[in-house]
Amino acid sequence: MALDKRTIGKIAERIAMNELEAHGYRATDLNKDGVSANADLLAARDGRVWQIQVKGSVNKPTDRWWVGYGHCTPEIIRRERAVFNSKDSFYKAEFVVFVAAKSPSDYRCFVLPVAKAELAAQLNLDAYYRKPRKRDGGERRPGKVWVHVEASKNERIDEPLKKRERTLLQKYENAWDF
Repeated sequence: MALDKRTIGKIAERIAMNELEAHGYRATDLNKDGVSANADLLAARDGRVWQIQVKGSVNKPTDRWWVGYGHCTPEIIRRERAVFNSKDSFYKAEFVVFVAAKSPSDYRCFVLPVAKAELAAQLNLDAYYRKPRKRDGGERRPGKVWVHVEASKNERIDEPLKKRERTLLQKYENAWDF
């Protein structure tokens, strides 16, 4: 199965379910009958149940690894709305799994509590969207929110927000035991 923007959501959810099951959880897809707001999976183990949101990103085989948080809105940029659990719904994710996939068998997963995922996304927004445009000083337009998992060799060393964001993500790589 080829990875592309249309298929990555389901593939990322399947990868997350496989990993959860490999780590002793029972996993259920909440999107069987349509899309569920705020959460995609239920995971159960040892008498506890967690709601999980999955964010998948197609990484080309030659690219550096990156993960996406989704798309921001003016309300998110202005801090009027959260990135995660922003919909009015019965479901509220407790964890967010970021799946960066180059293929269905070549991937990296970052499993963050929702508060840590929100912090990472807010650091990203502070580092880019909340800074004025360089040319005219105006506001940046909303768009895709994403980050490379590791810094490039050429990256400026004055990017403390990106460094904090990456350090946070890296701490939760394959953190399946929650």
